[in-house]
Amino acid sequence: MAATPSADRVGSVSIYRYAQIVAELRRTLESGVLAQFSVGDRALEIEPVREPGYREHGEDSFTIRESLMRLAGDIGLSYSSVKSARWTASKWPAEHRCASVSFTVHRLLAAIGNEEERFAAILNPPTGKERQTPDEANRRTGRQTSRPGTSRGNPAQSTPSHRTGKQPHP
Repeated sequence: MAATPSADRVGSVSIYRYAQIVAELRRTLESGVLAQFSVGDRALEIEPVREPGYREHGEDSFTIRESLMRLAGDIGLSYSSVKSARWTASKWPAEHRCASVSFTVHRLLAAIGNEEERFAAILNPPTGKERQTPDEANRRTGRQTSRPGTSRGNPAQSTPSHRTGKQPHP
């Protein structure tokens, strides 16, 4: 006998148990956000963001890539994860980070060039939403969303890039 959808259940659990699971996972994810920012902060300590064209002159100097690759290998992460965490941390000073918002959303909103706008965006979820989501952050920064057609009345925002001729942001 197949289960029927019910307002008092989500999948196989009661609404009450579902709320407990969500609360537990949010606490767990907050720890993950702190861990990812910790990786980014330490990577910034090892290799601060420098002006374009900056070159270290010394026999034994590592390139940024070499330093971050070494760090990644030593902590068991990919180079791209460490590089992304470093870049994200550089855009979010500690006092503007929001532990209840995922690191992914911080990373996506980091693309907002204006600091005031970026810092306000993390604190102000879209109308009717409890929190920022990756789809909302993608919409905010003009990227393609993972849920096409949910862009609140503007289908152009959710049109795949191969149909618009525009390239997605990196």
